[in-house]
Amino acid sequence: MQCSIGCRGKDCKYDNPNYWSEDNQAIRGLYSSWVTDHLLAMSRPSTEIIQKYNIIDQFIRNGIKTVINLQLPGEHASCGNPLEPESGFSYRPEVFMENNIYFYNYGWKDYGVANLTVILDMVKVMAFAVQEGKVAVHCHAGLGRTGVLLACFLAYATRMTANQAILYVRAKRPNSIQTRGQLQCVREFVQFLAPLRIVFSHAKPHSQPVTLSQYLNRQRRILHGNERKQLKNLPKIIHLVCGLLVDIAENRQVIEEDIIEAPDIQEIEMTLSLIEKIGPELFAKEPRLPGSLTLPRHFHEPPIFYHRKSLSYSESDLRRLGSQLNLLTQPLTSVSKSETTLPSCHKQGQNPNMCNVSHSSTGSLWQIKNEESQKDGTIVVKKLKRKTIHRSESVGNEKPTKKGNMLSRWKAEQREELVMNGVKSKDIEDEQSALPFITLQSELSLEGRRLLVAQALAVDLFLEGEEEHKSKVLAWQEDMNQGSAWERLCTERDPFILTGLMWSWLEQLKEPIISIKDAKALNPRNIDAKTALNKLDQAPKETVTCILNCMAHMMNISEEVETAFLNRAIKALTWTNSTEEAKLYKNMAAVLRCVLLDLRSTAVEEEERAKPVLPPT
Repeated sequence: MQCSIGCRGKDCKYDNPNYWSEDNQAIRGLYSSWVTDHLLAMSRPSTEIIQKYNIIDQFIRNGIKTVINLQLPGEHASCGNPLEPESGFSYRPEVFMENNIYFYNYGWKDYGVANLTVILDMVKVMAFAVQEGKVAVHCHAGLGRTGVLLACFLAYATRMTANQAILYVRAKRPNSIQTRGQLQCVREFVQFLAPLRIVFSHAKPHSQPVTLSQYLNRQRRILHGNERKQLKNLPKIIHLVCGLLVDIAENRQVIEEDIIEAPDIQEIEMTLSLIEKIGPELFAKEPRLPGSLTLPRHFHEPPIFYHRKSLSYSESDLRRLGSQLNLLTQPLTSVSKSETTLPSCHKQGQNPNMCNVSHSSTGSLWQIKNEESQKDGTIVVKKLKRKTIHRSESVGNEKPTKKGNMLSRWKAEQREELVMNGVKSKDIEDEQSALPFITLQSELSLEGRRLLVAQALAVDLFLEGEEEHKSKVLAWQEDMNQGSAWERLCTERDPFILTGLMWSWLEQLKEPIISIKDAKALNPRNIDAKTALNKLDQAPKETVTCILNCMAHMMNISEEVETAFLNRAIKALTWTNSTEEAKLYKNMAAVLRCVLLDLRSTAVEEEERAKPVLPPT
């Protein structure tokens, strides 16, 4: 009865290619649309159509490597072509798999929605599948359930809002996302994702602090594939920062092609901007259920908005969304203009690539930033409101004077090496000059870069750093919460900014990752580096080991810098004061130094093995 009324039964339009124009058949023979360059929404294929229209060959030519079926076996049995008895679908899934096309089946009830956790698992599978090739998704018509999944995936992959994702999918696939429950499902999924993405709880959007264990549970839910396995007990922020610091020390550049970006982001931004241009009246209401058309078509685009008052479903004013969709001038991942200001580079006679950035009067070695930071896409932060006091500013009563003098000596040593390496002294005499930080870094020797990173690991940025550095770290913290900043963080080349992010992350958790009780349980007389940290739980142990391993790759450094690093690490790991807990610092430093020396020995051996073997002379 449902098939005969809703789909015309045996004459089902979704199983009949003759019903649809060529414009509605991205894949000939199927009612289908490219939602992005890599995502195809389609009606269900059937054995007859697969054979008659050479669907497999079309998939291969178009680079489609994955098919996701959202139907339940046996559904719509009276529609169009008969079901295959073995599978309960209108085709045999083996037809795709035998041709090296992956097949997944996630059964949703027709016109229904799935559990949010299940949807998250599905979009993670899609994220993996997109890396292998293009993905085709279908339910029966390829509109309701298919539209929901695609909108949820776009929200997951590009951080669109729910309304943006709904608008975008409907622009590409008219009449998608068909029921009130399906609209609500997309919105609830985006709300479900929000807390899972928070990296810094004190940065916007603010959230309640979490423990290391709670953070890792959230992280496991949002990550997928090998990354999820690798980071089971290790925070991604720690893993990434430590890896970047080693890359900086070794002068390894981030290759742009190696950074996985959100799929088809430029096309998505352009389409959303076109939607905005259709007219301000479009944004007076939220996306509604498909129904009779009330707005004229513009820009030769398909009808996107439909209006049926009796079925309207709105919760907020879409005019607010209109301002958010101005993506031609402000991409999804951009930082708010109220918080960042790019240097003016368009004054008459001024080279846009050589615009100056203000520097503090003290002019440290780790001054930031220069034209290079703008070339690699990093936003220079000129003004940012001060956030609440960081733990590194409030824990203990250490005065920065002593370390400040130590930092001055470190900077002087770096300047001396630059002179020895051929950098003209006049280029570094004026510490108020705009000498690019990355240029300084590249001029240093391998040992100099390693020492620079080691010094960065030893610094408490919010006690000893300059306001520009603090503002940059605060901006990164907010960006990590609000945008797809993980990829862009790979372009950050200032080790002081990276270590500031890492230490501040440890200090903004709900509790220290090593309690005083656990710290006191560590035995300073245990000289076995393999078991020295065994008193800790697995997550704190792996976190500490990752940080120590990063420092170990800086190889041989001065005792002064190493001691400063150990004290900085203990402070961030335990939230204690070296003056009040002198014995704890001494004992824990002995344990960490034991592990550090062992990891350094391993790093030295790896470096020796990696050296090319010279032929005998």
